[in-house]
Formats: sequence, C-alpha cells, structure tokens
Amino acid sequence: MRFITSEDGIPAATEPAPGAGGRRLFTPEQWQTAAATAWPLHEPAGLVLANDVDVRTLAIDLSRFVSIDLQFPKWTDGRAYSQARLLRTRLGYRGDLRATGDVLVDMALPLARTGFDTALLRPGQSLQDAQRALRFFEGLLPEFDDAPAWRGLHPQPVYYQGDVLDPHPHFLKIPSGPPRRNEHHKQDASRGRPGMTLDVAA
Repeated sequence: MRFITSEDGIPAATEPAPGAGGRRLFTPEQWQTAAATAWPLHEPAGLVLANDVDVRTLAIDLSRFVSIDLQFPKWTDGRAYSQARLLRTRLGYRGDLRATGDVLVDMALPLARTGFDTALLRPGQSLQDAQRALRFFEGLLPEFDDAPAWRGLHPQPVYYQGDVLDPHPHFLKIPSGPPRRNEHHKQDASRGRPGMTLDVAA
C-alpha cells in the first residue's frame, strides 16, 4: 500500500479541457457532461466520489478511470470503507482506490483490508508511521508494501473475519480433525446407561 502527502491529480473544474497532462479528477456530474463523455482514451481520468454515494447505482463505466478517490470528511466516518469493499467485490474495479480527506495513520490497516491502494494522509501525519502501522500484527509483512491490495497478495491469517484480501473467515482455514461416524445410543461410561443419541455428519 502507498501513502502520499499531496494530491497529484488535477481537478476537472480547474482544467476541464484535455491535453494539459496529468490525471484529471472528475465528479460523476462532471463526467456526464459532453466534454467528459468525449474524454480521450489516452488521457488518464480519475473519479471523485462523496462518501454518501451508493456506488452500486453509478451509471458510469468504471473501467474508464485509472483511479477512484473515496472521501473521509472525518476519520470517524467510515462509509468510504464500505464503498471500497463494494467497488472491489461487487463491481470488480481494478484501478487505484485512493483514500482522501481526514486520513490518519491509525486507519492504515482497515484501509488495506477494504481494498484501498493509496492513502493521501492528513497534514501532520507521518509516512514512516503509516508504513509501520501496517506491521502492527504479525504476518502482515511484506505483502502490503507498495502492492495493490486486490492482486491476490494476502497476509497471514491473523484476522477472524474475511476481507477484500481474503474473503474466507479464519475458521474455514483451520484444518479440522478426522470426520467422526454417526454414533447411536452411546454408552455413558460414568453411569453405565445409554446416553444421548448423536447424529454427527461425516
């Protein structure tokens, strides 16, 4: 995962015409204009989404965008995490997912686990501390370093819940013992009488 301290894209509102170079950043409304729909394929474009947008309802070809910026107005507002997960798992987006806004070092792990590739840190946050935050739990090294989260690079199974990196919950990865056969009228050894009838699926 990559951490940056300054935005390297150009807002379309500032420079709406192609040819200026660099990655142009569009809101959905700007992209729907005539200029945006005719945007040259060789000119990189990025999409900027507010965190209250239902990404499942976007009538936009997401493959046209090299990046999608998801916003955190406050670090306590986690709706962009849900947007990122939906973009990866439901909509199949494979470009650069970027976290912008009030992005803190403490958010590094949940950002990586929900599918973000790049985080634009809030002023005052340390790039070095953000990289160290990815190593808070044993087994998360070196897969996260400068690698897109969606490429199948997956950490050691230290989480119980599944995530974008690995959708399988931890208990499915734990080898089970040998299957037991059905047991009927098992004797209760302590009392010398029939116990419960157990029907254990093999």
